[in-house]
Amino acid sequence: MLVIADVETPDDLDRILFDLPIIQKMGHLVQVDVKSLRRYEDFAEDVKERLGR
Repeated sequence: MLVIADVETPDDLDRILFDLPIIQKMGHLVQVDVKSLRRYEDFAEDVKERLGR
């Protein structure tokens, strides 16, 4: 299953995950892989700032 979630903090994501029925029922048997995605605009601004040093 692939899920894309827009959350304010990693803590929010933890809370969402712990509330999922599959996590509550199967707990440690569920594997969750998380990738952080950035908006392109934020990435581009970061690159500009770093190249301008």
